[in-house]
Amino acid sequence: MQQPLGGPDPATWDALALRARNLFATHAWASTWWAEYADGATPHVLADDPVAPRVLLPLHARGRLLRQVRWIGHGPADLLGPVCDPADLSLAAPLLRSALESGDLPADVVLLQDCPLDRAWWEPLDARPISTEVSPVLRFEEGRTWSDWLAGKSKNFRGQVNRKPRTLERDHEVTVRLATAKTLEQDLADLFALHAARWEGDSPLLDPRQHRFTAAFAALALERGWLRLWSLDVNGRCVSSLLTFAFGPDVYCYQFGRDPEMDRESVGFVLLVHAVRDALESGAREFRFLRGNEDYKYRFADADAPVGTWAVPRGVRGRAAVSLAARRRAAGSVAGTP
Repeated sequence: MQQPLGGPDPATWDALALRARNLFATHAWASTWWAEYADGATPHVLADDPVAPRVLLPLHARGRLLRQVRWIGHGPADLLGPVCDPADLSLAAPLLRSALESGDLPADVVLLQDCPLDRAWWEPLDARPISTEVSPVLRFEEGRTWSDWLAGKSKNFRGQVNRKPRTLERDHEVTVRLATAKTLEQDLADLFALHAARWEGDSPLLDPRQHRFTAAFAALALERGWLRLWSLDVNGRCVSSLLTFAFGPDVYCYQFGRDPEMDRESVGFVLLVHAVRDALESGAREFRFLRGNEDYKYRFADADAPVGTWAVPRGVRGRAAVSLAARRRAAGSVAGTP
């Protein structure tokens, strides 16, 4: 029987996630992930205070020969770490060390995946680097208009932003819309189908478990007002879909799909421009393109917020596993996917 997730109440958890500015740190994300991926793992949601926590470490343990501890939510998430205000990050390492040394968190390896590199809270733990990955971001200056932002881009980019939507609207009947409770099921089906077409069936999103997880979290996000699932319809048919979430001051660009047969019309670019403009005009501080160095992200992004994976070995078996993983320079070498 699967153990309950535990931890503080969802409202307290999500309040800390909001201070952390991390959608993937929410109780909604963790609980949805736990329902799909727990597979008999043991939850360990560490808190510095059980009543009024300032920091949470949502972890889980699994494995017999090698006891591995990871973040709850890893795999589908792009950004993980302590759930707290950045000012309280110094509490995280002592909290983790105390749980390890007391035996409350039995582990051979603690794998800290997808942590922002600019917040090296793990350094007191003698953590070993495993891998890093880029995470492009577009940061909006307060008070800047869409015209102001475009003025800072190249002449060629500005021309495409202005020309491509007009050309598409000249030749077709075009509608850009957001998913609602009534349309969500079909809009998600369109996203998955277009994503499969774009990547020719080769994408983690097409795994049945991640498919179910994404649909379940999107439904929760819609209830909470976080979901921004954009669809671009041409002549009544969805030809591009963009799954984004608005959480706190930031927008997360999570998944994308488009009809390859309409690449000449740049339907993916047209929809992304629309979503970026909406984020800016809605007062967002960042449009986060998340992990990966795809070219389209860097047409918009003006900064990088790289993430890294670090391993904390415990004992002989843990040190051997981490040494092997470090040599291979791949976070997945310690243990497979969730």
